[in-house]
Amino acid sequence: MPHTFTFNGDVANALVTLAEDERAWGRAWHVPSPPAVTIRELARRYALAAGRAPIKLIQLPRFVMRTAGLVVPIARELAEMDYQWYAPFRMDATETADTFGLTATDLDTAIHDQVGGEHADGARLGRS
Repeated sequence: MPHTFTFNGDVANALVTLAEDERAWGRAWHVPSPPAVTIRELARRYALAAGRAPIKLIQLPRFVMRTAGLVVPIARELAEMDYQWYAPFRMDATETADTFGLTATDLDTAIHDQVGGEHADGARLGRS
């Protein structure tokens, strides 16, 4: 199912922008994000950016995570949020973009930054 993924840099930018603008106070705002993609597509793009072969993803039946959640806290948290993976999970940040002039970082740019791009200070990010 398509899912909206948001780049951490866009979250930080939105937090700073909204904190400084009184129009943002007292309500929730969605962070502008690239168009929704499937988790398989996201994993494929990460593998490509890292110069690796794509990995095979398998879907676990819901009962597996729910059962594991009885003894593994992170599995319990994942099971609680699994509804996001059984139907399209798209986020619309049009109002945020229109009100504050924020835009999303292109997904492939965000992936490159996380996998092996350079930070503004010249430090390498991701794998060495």
